[in-house]
Amino acid sequence: MSTLRRRILVAASLACLLFAASAFATPAAAGRNLTYQLYGSRSGGWGSTNTSLTTPGPLIEVEVGDNVTLNLTSVDGLSHRWFIDYNGNNVSNGAEPTSPNFGTALLWNFTVSNVTGTFRYRSDRTGGPGDDLSTMWGNITILAAQTTPPPLLPGGENTVLIVAGVIVIIVAVIAFAAFFWRRMGKPGTPPPPPQ
Repeated sequence: MSTLRRRILVAASLACLLFAASAFATPAAAGRNLTYQLYGSRSGGWGSTNTSLTTPGPLIEVEVGDNVTLNLTSVDGLSHRWFIDYNGNNVSNGAEPTSPNFGTALLWNFTVSNVTGTFRYRSDRTGGPGDDLSTMWGNITILAAQTTPPPLLPGGENTVLIVAGVIVIIVAVIAFAAFFWRRMGKPGTPPPPPQ
């Protein structure tokens, strides 16, 4: 086989391998941008509207890596501070996402860290009559980051079989072409001499 033909065969094989690798690769998950509106009151708890305050407050579901924006509003005029209580000790610790204090409204965001499970979100402010811990809490569920599957080719569930079949066909065509290129390159029997 000539050098040129060998190079063409190697290049075609590499192209097939790259195509196969890209077809099965799963792109990294990018965090979503989520926004939650929460209204809070020491006597009523948390709610998604100022008239739907309950204890526990609304469930929040996020994934690791999500960028979460909270629109926090105090409806009782008291100062509050929202945080996720990962360790359940009712106190905001350094590793727990914690908003600044807010007395009326606050737009605050954080990125969900690599901690999964269901935790309490709380307000831990005290002052005036009572404190926030007994009424201002809800649950936040943090799920593992989801990966995005590769785009489906025609065939839906049979995408893997279709891609594998295409690769087999391409390899077979290349092998067939290489066989005939090699065969055509060999000299045949010379024609008989003229008489």
